Amino acid sequence: MGLFGKSEPKAPPADPAYILAEAQECLKEKDMEGALAKFDELCALPVQSPLPLLSRATCLLQLQKYERVIEDCTKVLKFLNSDLNGHEEEGCTTVHSLALMRMAKAHKELGQMDEAKSALMRRNVVEHKLGRDNVDSEDLVDENMADEWKEKGNAEYKQENWTQALDYYRSGLSCDMYNAKLHGNTCMTLIKLRKWSQALKHAEQCIVLEPEWVKGYYMKGMILSNESKLEQARDVLRKAKSMEPQNTQINELLSEVEARVDYVESRLRRRKPQTAEKPKDEDSGTEQPVEDVDSDEDYCEDGSCRTSKTIKLKVTRKDVVNVAVDVCAAMVGVALVWWFVRQDA
Repeated sequence: MGLFGKSEPKAPPADPAYILAEAQECLKEKDMEGALAKFDELCALPVQSPLPLLSRATCLLQLQKYERVIEDCTKVLKFLNSDLNGHEEEGCTTVHSLALMRMAKAHKELGQMDEAKSALMRRNVVEHKLGRDNVDSEDLVDENMADEWKEKGNAEYKQENWTQALDYYRSGLSCDMYNAKLHGNTCMTLIKLRKWSQALKHAEQCIVLEPEWVKGYYMKGMILSNESKLEQARDVLRKAKSMEPQNTQINELLSEVEARVDYVESRLRRRKPQTAEKPKDEDSGTEQPVEDVDSDEDYCEDGSCRTSKTIKLKVTRKDVVNVAVDVCAAMVGVALVWWFVRQDA
């Protein structure tokens, strides 16, 4: 506060271009901690762009702060994908593919190999769909061998040999990681084995690879339902229904999930404290006792059913005072009678 109660003038907002220039200067001098401080400042600004987060993730990777790398890359993936200003970095041509590459490296350093492979596969899918792979597609995909593994898996699946079927499907994916049908079969097998978290990854991969294939959404809804993530399951299944309104399996599962959601919500509403308007005595205007209606303990004995109810009696301060006065008056009366008896004796 200045003189006469006036506030000090606010400092002008920081210039993102100036902060970025300082961060780049720190990088040239290999001052990673200084660069990180600048990137932290830049990311704190209300700038609607994934590039500051991606730059900070690159800096964090050099500083071996892998958990933060994954966190920033996850935020980058929430933005719309865009080109890296016309240049290529580590074989990546888009913001998403570079973020996934950084994420894969961080997971690998943390020893999270499954997550690293998944991130790398998603990066390959992004570049492959854009036709920008530096690797020959024949080196990435062996469709004939993948189909052979799929047929073997299907035969085992029909015999309900889930574990063997899963091995065959995974062998097929090693030949063709972009095969949505193989991901779908793998997902269904994992559902049979009740391995929900693994199954969910393959269902999501189906959606990434073939967004118009309704089975990916159906499987994801089924998994979320079995994990009791009912609202998420309902939203996914509604998406599936919008794609195929006449699909019987989707409609049946959606109805079941919506019924479960309604049941849970009704139970939660019943647990909330209920405030009932209490009747008043017409003469005195005082509140009368009311029965507690928030009871669901219905029970039966000897063929007759009844509902247990609890009676709530309200004792006011005035009632306590009146009782105390009556007790005191009675005690005084007893004392006086005793005194007169002694006098006559």
